Amino acid sequence: MFLSCGDALFDYFSAPLENLAQDWMRRGMRLIIVTKGNDGAIGFTNQGVSAAVAGVHVNVVDTIGAGDTFQAAALAWLERHDALSGAKAADLDSDALSALLSFGARAAAIICGRRGADLPTGAELKDVA
Repeated sequence: MFLSCGDALFDYFSAPLENLAQDWMRRGMRLIIVTKGNDGAIGFTNQGVSAAVAGVHVNVVDTIGAGDTFQAAALAWLERHDALSGAKAADLDSDALSALLSFGARAAAIICGRRGADLPTGAELKDVA
């Protein structure tokens, strides 16, 4: 499940993200990623693993597409690491979850440095590590 911090706050008021994640895990979610704009992202698995990454500094030109880009990058990372299924995504350790979040944050930062929803290329991201 992907959502932004703004969506979480709008939909669930002021509940701490950790509490929301635990509730969603009890309902069957295996991987939850919450983007926090320039404050980075946080992720949780139903195996009790969590990770957070800081945002990537960029001179913001336009934020159109940043969330979608983060999500697309995260899905690409999961696919490249054979973790696209719910069960495999839930088995990510903290290092892998951090790498996933960092990759998404880097991709979102690139798009924020441009006008319009101009997605970064693999070469710009240098790798899908």
